[in-house]
Amino acid sequence: MFEDDVVTHGNPVLPLHELIRAHMQQHGLSYADLERASGRALTRGRWQQLGSGAQQRKFPDPGSLEVIAQVLEIDITTVVLAAARHLGLDVHHRAAGLAGLLPAGTDQLSERLREAILTLIRAAVAETPGGDRVAREREGELAGLRLEWPKSAAPSKSTSEHPRHG
Repeated sequence: MFEDDVVTHGNPVLPLHELIRAHMQQHGLSYADLERASGRALTRGRWQQLGSGAQQRKFPDPGSLEVIAQVLEIDITTVVLAAARHLGLDVHHRAAGLAGLLPAGTDQLSERLREAILTLIRAAVAETPGGDRVAREREGELAGLRLEWPKSAAPSKSTSEHPRHG
């Protein structure tokens, strides 16, 4: 998907028909393929209607929006905003660039894992020019946080002490 075109800070969101066409073009799909990918929840005719760019009279129902997001492999917020844009509303997505790169299902991570990932990102930001100011502002939040992972995911002692040379 053309993620930079779809979800960029303060830029207009593509209309729904452009999202559908971009996905079809990128993956070499037809409307019948989209129907199959949706488990026939949306018919070929409905996909064609949504992808044609023809003016829609009403907002797609929530179930259809969820199916579209799943098939197009993008987040539901982008699909909702794209549907609103398709209806003629002046819509802008306010997500940061990094947020647009997160894979589907990220919101399903446990709170503990999200905090660990955020701690890692905050540490990386602190290493960037000017990042130490941000780190000082967030220092209170980071106090006492520890990164933990299962021992099975940790590097082995032999690997870390004796790196392989190619």
